[in-house]
Amino acid sequence: MALSCGIVGLPTVGKTSIFNALTGLKAERHSYVAASVEPNLSEVDVPDERLALITRLIPTQKVIPARVKVVDIAGLASGSARGEGLGNKFLGHIKETDALMLVARCFERADVARATPVDPKGDIEVLELELTLTDVETLTRNIERVGKKARAGDKEGVLHKDVFERAKKLLEDGISLRLADWKPPELAILRPLFLLTLKPVLYVANVGDDDVSGTAKHAQAVHVYAAAKKSPAIAICGDLECELASMNDADRAAFQADFGLKEVARPRLIQAVYALLGLQTFFTAGEKENKAWTIQRGDTGPIAAGKIHSDFEKGFVRAEVYSVDDLVQYKTEAAIKSAGKLRVEGRDYVMRESDVCHFLVNR
Repeated sequence: MALSCGIVGLPTVGKTSIFNALTGLKAERHSYVAASVEPNLSEVDVPDERLALITRLIPTQKVIPARVKVVDIAGLASGSARGEGLGNKFLGHIKETDALMLVARCFERADVARATPVDPKGDIEVLELELTLTDVETLTRNIERVGKKARAGDKEGVLHKDVFERAKKLLEDGISLRLADWKPPELAILRPLFLLTLKPVLYVANVGDDDVSGTAKHAQAVHVYAAAKKSPAIAICGDLECELASMNDADRAAFQADFGLKEVARPRLIQAVYALLGLQTFFTAGEKENKAWTIQRGDTGPIAAGKIHSDFEKGFVRAEVYSVDDLVQYKTEAAIKSAGKLRVEGRDYVMRESDVCHFLVNR
């Protein structure tokens, strides 16, 4: 299953520009408050030069990169959680995403409607209030659901009710659930509710082409806010990135040089989400396919094998492992083995970034 990321923001902040930059698509952008609750959806390949390196040295029939599912929902107006404007029904589209990108407008443009001065900090606060109110509603509904069991003395009902009530109290005190200290069993109780403020957040400052480096006051306000929330932030010029996504390689290189852009946004955004979620990549390689796989940092060999097939985790015997750097240096797996760089690892092996693995399993 692909990693998924939801893009949220107030109307006319440039969410769809960020979506287009990530996906290379041309979803319609509006300079006014949109009237549709239908999301833009896409799965995109994760750019990874290492997979190209592996394929150059290990020819294969098929190359399969890791993928990211991106969901761009309609602009979230103030009062949505109370049913105002478009209401909150579109939030269901991001309930099951792994992470959120909160986009803040950090550009001045007369042709993009806005009734008040540009205020990224204020916009983020409005947005997070709406997400909070939605979670409070979800928790209130579930407190009522488990309340009957709790009153009857059911231990599980009592435990769930206590966790839900603690979460609701935190939100009412203005504390996002992702900032609270939860024990693993408590998280296991909360996760099925798909609470929005429990998801990790990447704050995205959508800057103008006069501040592609993100050093001006509006973008810096986003960075300061994100730091206070113990979350990462990144500055992206959505308009420029949309143009770059539609260009050929030569034109793109010249355009980037004109604006001082070292790279397009997609790798930076995806890498930032990977870091946010504590993810890393390993590879499998052979004549049938070369493939990138996504796992959590700290996952062991059996867990990684289980990503390939669920039975492989239980039947894991050992892994033969080398790094992409080893392959670049020695050129072939046979040479890697001759040089003593092919490692044989057991069940306790903690996977490393850029591992290339062959798993031996009992079927």
